[in-house]
Amino acid sequence: MGRAWRIEYEGALYHILSRGNEQKDIFYDDQDRLLFLKTIGEMSERFEIDIFSYVLMGNHYHLLLKTNRASLSRSMQYLGVTYTRRFNLRHFRSGHLF
Repeated sequence: MGRAWRIEYEGALYHILSRGNEQKDIFYDDQDRLLFLKTIGEMSERFEIDIFSYVLMGNHYHLLLKTNRASLSRSMQYLGVTYTRRFNLRHFRSGHLF
């Protein structure tokens, strides 16, 4: 059974956590971290999301954010897919990252 749907609304605060597939690293070096931060910035602008804080660990990340539109699902999908694509291209790999 999948998890229950998350209620989305404008002005909501969320703590987001996403871990690497099989608990593997999602950041190999500082260049990956900068790439991820760039992607977060793009996601923030595109989906009108305010990022209050973030923590980047080796195999996962945490975000504290506020949605100015009810767009959490679409924004997190954008972040995951976009960063995975860029990470895979950079490291000559394929497949899921998260």
